[in-house]
Amino acid sequence: MRTSSWWAGAVVDRLRGAGIATLLWQAGRWRFTLFCVLAVLQGLAPAAAIAASGVLVSGLPNNPAQAALGLALFGASLLTGTVLSAVLDHQAAVLDGRFARTIHETVAKATLRTAVAHLADPETSGELGALAEFERVDGFVGTVTALRELLRQRATGIGAAVVLATFAWWAPIVMFLGWRGLSFGVRKWLDHGMNLGAQQGETAMRRARYLRGLAVDSPAAKEIRVFGLAGWLVPLYRDSYLAALEVVWAGRKLGMRTVFAATGGVLLAHLLVLTAIAQTTSTPAEIVVYAQAVLSTSALGYVFGAEIPLARARKVTALALSLARRLTSAETPKHTANTIQLKDVHFTYPGRDEPVLAGVDLIVPKGQSLAIVGENGAGKSTLVNLLCGIYQPQKGEIAMPGKVSAIVQRFTRFELSLKDNIGFGEGDVHRALERAGGLGLLDDLPHGWDTVLSSSHPNGRDLSGGQWQKVALARALLAVESGADTLIMDEPSANLDVLAEEELFARFSELAGDITTILVSHRLASVRHAGRIVVVADGRIVEDGTHTELMAANGRYAAMYSLQADRFAEDIAGKEWSHA
Repeated sequence: MRTSSWWAGAVVDRLRGAGIATLLWQAGRWRFTLFCVLAVLQGLAPAAAIAASGVLVSGLPNNPAQAALGLALFGASLLTGTVLSAVLDHQAAVLDGRFARTIHETVAKATLRTAVAHLADPETSGELGALAEFERVDGFVGTVTALRELLRQRATGIGAAVVLATFAWWAPIVMFLGWRGLSFGVRKWLDHGMNLGAQQGETAMRRARYLRGLAVDSPAAKEIRVFGLAGWLVPLYRDSYLAALEVVWAGRKLGMRTVFAATGGVLLAHLLVLTAIAQTTSTPAEIVVYAQAVLSTSALGYVFGAEIPLARARKVTALALSLARRLTSAETPKHTANTIQLKDVHFTYPGRDEPVLAGVDLIVPKGQSLAIVGENGAGKSTLVNLLCGIYQPQKGEIAMPGKVSAIVQRFTRFELSLKDNIGFGEGDVHRALERAGGLGLLDDLPHGWDTVLSSSHPNGRDLSGGQWQKVALARALLAVESGADTLIMDEPSANLDVLAEEELFARFSELAGDITTILVSHRLASVRHAGRIVVVADGRIVEDGTHTELMAANGRYAAMYSLQADRFAEDIAGKEWSHA
């Protein structure tokens, strides 16, 4: 194992700068070590075959025993290479899969552990777009196969150089310099192309994919057809895609002079060494061995089948590790406290000058039922996102007691079964859906709990907005059952009728006392039942009290409540008149 560790260490040192070894080492240490050793042994098999061919030729025709020995050694070399090839095919396939999984895990851990605000950063979005474009090309599953070929070729080249050194010490040096010159020129050319490809993946290709999605993905595809926008969209997509490719095509032309010059250097090296061999060797065996050695030194140069995927892998790993380092340093801090506390909290969205929140102070005791109200754009949802840890304040402190459960305005509608939409494989989903008032959904679903909530799946079903609201509520309630200390609901009744809304807030009130509940709603008739109401305006909390206290204060809350009450009365009167 000392030899194995040395070879693995050498490979790690060679690839460390690109970051590939870091992820390969994570993918499987012993498997990676064994893989390196076997790849090198496979690469040395051709050098052994070259030496064996010399023994075979020199034994002909006067020494049958030596010829037989040479033939046996030659056959053994070929057989060893074939067996190792079969073993390495399997090892490379396994490691390729593990390497791809490690990249996905690296990116997933980094993105899932950071605030959403960091994911919206243009640099992060660009890197994620570039990774998506690289994955579209090969799925990250060609790296280890390419590395296997590179190791094998390098070992073959080194073996050939050792054989050639027995002819003349300078011969392998000349061949090495010729092939490395070509390798340098081609690698520089390809790395330039990979950088261009990554940049296009971040910008133009990303835009092209977005435009394509408008045409084929629901719901945007519906409006494209309703408004007859295909004639506008298709040329836009075509032009965007071709513009991205033209930059790549133009970039690939750069550096070709270096490649042509390096090719001339390789041809000159062959001419010098082969001429010397022809002039100084005296036996057919020497000519056979040294000529093969010269040709086999090509393995010291650019390995076209391996280095293109490795150039792509270098860029992929650099992007993934850079993303992980940056997002890990910006992970959402963990806070624990007995009460929810916000102290002088400021928040401004990227690209904007005016702060949404500018000095919010708030203490919410455990078990309190709090409602947050305010006009549109006052910062209510931003405050909720801060409480959930989705965003982090630029200034101030936020302390949250343990786990948070939430229903946000744009909750995710997973194309999964009803059961998985609520519990993701865990928990008493029946009780959660019952508490959310949604058991009636089961009557409309062909496969009950196992029905996929999307009509794009066989036997799947779409839900109405109100039905989805109940699924989202059940999801949040199940989290409460699982130990969440705080339940936050941001406009939970947006898609519910009046009766369903009253039923929802009755359940909401039942939870108060057991856990802390925070409600954001524009329907003030509902929030009046909360134990405490705060009004957000101008980036701050401007009013704080119970419904009765705030109405008596005759401030912002009282004005908004009275206005909504008058409109509600007008709507009721209008409906009664229309039925008269």
